[in-house]
Amino acid sequence: MRTIVVIGLVMMICGRLLAEPELRGTASDLSQYLAGMPRTVAVTGEAEVKVPADYAFVSLKVSTDSKSLQEALRANHEARTRLSNYLKKQDIPADRVIAAKFSSTPKFGLFGEKAKSYRVDNIVKVKVLDERELQVTSSAVDNWPEVQFVGLDFEHTDKETQKRKAIALACDNATERKKVYEEKLALKLMPKSFSGGMVSQNKPMMLVGGSYRGDAYASKSMAPAGSTSGSTEMPQVTEGISSFGELVYTVSVTVEYEVERESKAVK
Repeated sequence: MRTIVVIGLVMMICGRLLAEPELRGTASDLSQYLAGMPRTVAVTGEAEVKVPADYAFVSLKVSTDSKSLQEALRANHEARTRLSNYLKKQDIPADRVIAAKFSSTPKFGLFGEKAKSYRVDNIVKVKVLDERELQVTSSAVDNWPEVQFVGLDFEHTDKETQKRKAIALACDNATERKKVYEEKLALKLMPKSFSGGMVSQNKPMMLVGGSYRGDAYASKSMAPAGSTSGSTEMPQVTEGISSFGELVYTVSVTVEYEVERESKAVK
């Protein structure tokens, strides 16, 4: 047993010696070797852009029940026609009223295989351009029991431009932080690699009472562990927010810089 233990210890020691590189030379040689190794620092830049939504989709569900499937379908069609005519009178044209989804559900009795009744559901999406149209469309829920409110989705016509603006601001934010480190630590940082840049869109949600709030969104840095974000405040751009709803585009980027030798940075 003692022989086996001794052999095991010898194998462990040999394995460790093989795994670790051997450094030889004086302290000065070691210092020069370490000074020549590349050193990097990761700087995180963050930004958000706030813009008012210029249109939204209101989702309404039209539901009808009948003992006959044909009658349920007919009633659903009539209900959607009344809804469309009502919106047209309120200056919301028919081309902005879209029947998005249709489904039919049979209801069976306790005994027997024949359906006792049928329920037909149709999701109608209405594109609204301002708060007045939003209120008019939402009032349909109070006008007819067949109509139910499903959801509200705000959008911006030129959202790709807003996303590019957010990325540009995040890059500027990272550059400003980099300048602070160079000035305070007498370093010269040269860009090496870039990561991140995924823009998240925070959409407002309608609450009971007609008020709005934004969805929760991640605002933490996307940089890997050990990266430096500094204390520079996140830049923001706000453009005339209205009560119709606001969209918030947030982004985080990480730029990896290579640190040049102090002899080159310090004049």
